[in-house]
Formats: sequence, C-alpha cells, structure tokens
Amino acid sequence: MTTPSAATDTTRPTRPQTTAALHSLLQRIESEYREMPGLCVTTQQAERLWGLDTATCRFVLMTLIARGTLRRTPRGTFVRAST
Repeated sequence: MTTPSAATDTTRPTRPQTTAALHSLLQRIESEYREMPGLCVTTQQAERLWGLDTATCRFVLMTLIARGTLRRTPRGTFVRAST
C-alpha cells in the first residue's frame, strides 16, 4: 500500500537535484584548480577529465570564468585566474 508521502517522493521534480549536481560539480572543479594551480586544459580535455558532455562542460567552464575562478588563455585553454 502506498502512502501519500511515498507518492509525493516519487513525483518530486528533478530540477533541485540537477541544480545540486551542478553546484557540486562546480565546487569539485574549483577545488581541483586550487589543489593544482598549474592545471591547464582545453574544453575537450576537461570533458574527458571530468567525464562531462560538451554542453555541461562549456556551461561549467563559462560559469567559473564568470565567477572569476578561471580565465581562458589566447590558446583556448582554461587556467586558474590570477588573484
């Protein structure tokens, strides 16, 4: 027998989980750049390194640039922004 609360749990929207997953991913990548200040990757390398699809990877990298965490070099690589 299914209780109303159990039914509510299975119909919960996925948006908060997606937002939480992206937030976690952003934190993880920021941490990796802090731990490895010389990290320098292209978009394709970042996709492979973090196991991301192209759209998600680009979104994450652009978000980190907007936050001032990363910068893109003239060669198209992503490096930690100077402080």
